[in-house]
Amino acid sequence: MLDDKRGTQDSPWPGTRPVRLSGVAKPKPLVRASGMPDPRVFYDELESEWGEVAPVELEPGVRAWLVMGQRLVYDIMRNEHVFATDPRTWNGHARGGLPPTSGLRPILTSQQRFAANHTDGALRQRLREPLDDAFQQLSEGITASKTRSLCNLLIDRFEDRGRADLMFEYASVIPFLVVADMIGFDPEDGQRLFDLTRQVAGGGADAAQAVAEVDGMLGGLVAARRRSPQRDLASSLVAHPNMRADVEVVHTLLLVAYSGNLTLTAWVAQTLLLTLTDTRFSGRLHGGRIDLDNAMDEVLWRSTPTIHTLPRFARQDIVLDGKLIAAGDPLVLAIHAANTDPRMDTGDPWDHVGSRAHVSFGTGPHACPAPRTARVIARIAVETILRRLDVVLRIPATDVTWDQSLWIRQPVSLPVTFPTPVDSA
Repeated sequence: MLDDKRGTQDSPWPGTRPVRLSGVAKPKPLVRASGMPDPRVFYDELESEWGEVAPVELEPGVRAWLVMGQRLVYDIMRNEHVFATDPRTWNGHARGGLPPTSGLRPILTSQQRFAANHTDGALRQRLREPLDDAFQQLSEGITASKTRSLCNLLIDRFEDRGRADLMFEYASVIPFLVVADMIGFDPEDGQRLFDLTRQVAGGGADAAQAVAEVDGMLGGLVAARRRSPQRDLASSLVAHPNMRADVEVVHTLLLVAYSGNLTLTAWVAQTLLLTLTDTRFSGRLHGGRIDLDNAMDEVLWRSTPTIHTLPRFARQDIVLDGKLIAAGDPLVLAIHAANTDPRMDTGDPWDHVGSRAHVSFGTGPHACPAPRTARVIARIAVETILRRLDVVLRIPATDVTWDQSLWIRQPVSLPVTFPTPVDSA
């Protein structure tokens, strides 16, 4: 699937010259995909014009290649020798970088980030091992018990009302409480951490300042755990011999906070939304024809929370799908497009039952370090609300609006009603 460079400006291309990112007149804004009821429409438009690799705009003036074919997405994920994750590789730095108001500054930073998702090769291996070890040491039973307790406490707060917004009052609250506790924060600091990670994901002028504040919060936590270790991820990372400086622990914890909060919120919210709006899906689930785990995997297949990955960067000029990817060009992998790739998808949802061959957790050296932990938290959150309340969506499914984010796909709100409990003697 990956072709070697065959022609550049200095070496004429035989025949038709491949498209360069800089030569595209007006790329489509990528943020359109997240806000559409069906992002597949956006990808089909791009593929009809460009093929599996298409030029897009991340924000005005900032371009990237969008990779949509499932096989090509897998190839790039597995090949860190050709595609780097270190944002310092971006060729835009040589052209002056980003303006101070850009929301992409935390992502396309020229400063080194010491976390496994922003490094490659030997450094990535050294930083990834402590993260894998820390999650292996985490007690799944304790995580499940805390998640279940928090879910019930949240439901207790609104069940007498007969109405709630499950996005604001439930789906977005559980992850930050559980992930914050897992990292080592109390609920108040967990709330602040969640708000800041949302700012980073949403972009805007305050995104860079949000990263700086998170770094400060995590730095204080790391210093406290060096003085007094406890049973949390921060303590595990601080004690790991691979971690050679506090900044490496801080950046690794930021990875956990960012990924855990955002993806878990979206996964829980989308599973609830599908249950409330798709009678075929809810009928199969409540009728026992699929269990909750398989139902949650169907969500990953049909509308994955991580709609696009953070950019990879070409280490050298390379040709993909007839496009000349110049050294330093960013490539965004469209996870939703790969999971719904018509070349791989028959369109029959039963084909996916029991299959976890989706790309939602990634593959290769940068695959998700904690898919099992994420599944435990998300499954309990969905299971608890469906067991305790008979919820009904308060608006038509066609009126559901979607968050305008480059990286995460989730509904803006989930207003529901449900019968209030009846007191008995």
